[in-house]
Amino acid sequence: MIHNAEIARLFTRYATLLEIDRANAFRVRAYRNAARTIENLPRSVCDLITEGEDLSELPGIGKDLAHKLADICTSGRFAELDDIQKHVPGALADLAEVPGLGPKRVKQLYEALKIKSMEDLAAAVRAGKLHHLHGFGAKLEQTILKAVEAQVRDGGSERITLFAAEQVAGPLVAHLKSVRGIGKVTVAGSYRRRRETVGDLDILVTAAKSGPVIDAFVSYEDVVEVQSKGTTRATVILKSGLQVDLRVVQDKSYGAALVYFTGSKAHNIQLRLMAVKRHLKVNEYGVFRGSRAVAGRDEKEVYASLDLPYIEPELRENNGEIEAAAAGKLPKLVTVAKIRGDLHCHTKASDGNATIEE
Repeated sequence: MIHNAEIARLFTRYATLLEIDRANAFRVRAYRNAARTIENLPRSVCDLITEGEDLSELPGIGKDLAHKLADICTSGRFAELDDIQKHVPGALADLAEVPGLGPKRVKQLYEALKIKSMEDLAAAVRAGKLHHLHGFGAKLEQTILKAVEAQVRDGGSERITLFAAEQVAGPLVAHLKSVRGIGKVTVAGSYRRRRETVGDLDILVTAAKSGPVIDAFVSYEDVVEVQSKGTTRATVILKSGLQVDLRVVQDKSYGAALVYFTGSKAHNIQLRLMAVKRHLKVNEYGVFRGSRAVAGRDEKEVYASLDLPYIEPELRENNGEIEAAAAGKLPKLVTVAKIRGDLHCHTKASDGNATIEE
């Protein structure tokens, strides 16, 4: 099943290509507004359609877009996007996301220099070909080059919002939990630290036999590419473009693995340095004194072995949380139970109906 985040991405991509193609501004804005509505829905668009809900009643979704959403949920494809990419290269939508660019400048680059990929853009900047284009100064060129080189170096990976990641992770976790003999299933990494954006998903699972778990993972309906498949680990790419890494661990190592795969790199380095001072070794398999395991079954005992209280996942960024923990001064996190409401307004600058002053 296609997720809201993926549908929103298709609509946003289409809106960008429409703008590059100099389509009607109202049409462009309609797809961007629809993408925003879909991305922020608390429930799956496809589930709503299956239940017979009238999507045209949603903000920014009229009868025409409601029909298109039904087609996307049925086929998994957006026909209009496929059509426009026959004469407007789809990669131009990726270029429009580069800091300093945007649909209008991408159109300018495409028409003047036939630039239609990140590699083309990087080569053009290095060759000084942007110097003669209206609106491209030296500072902008360096900003563009830095951003493009980073994307090429990282394989074009993108971060998505935590909210979008939850829509992808939820069904996958439910799929894994249906495997017979499975124990715990936890999404670790920046997802568990509740960062605003997520680059990929790290999932930890306990099971008596890893084979059935790995098989169920790589055969998940949203998997488009299996990058690796071993006896206790596997990596896949989903339809959304998100990379997911799965690790199957033993119960005795589950806590240590959670600490290892949840904390930021800097947080984990500090923990290992503390371990060395205590003649211990900390890794994803446990806490060891020589060859003897002294902790690892749960996170609390891992931190306790380093004379620290349990540190909540959201704090594991090496922003002073380890020192605060050692001093007994860890802050208390705001919980859902303490939230009384959320009040904000939208203006005409986005999808609102009034100006800031009004």
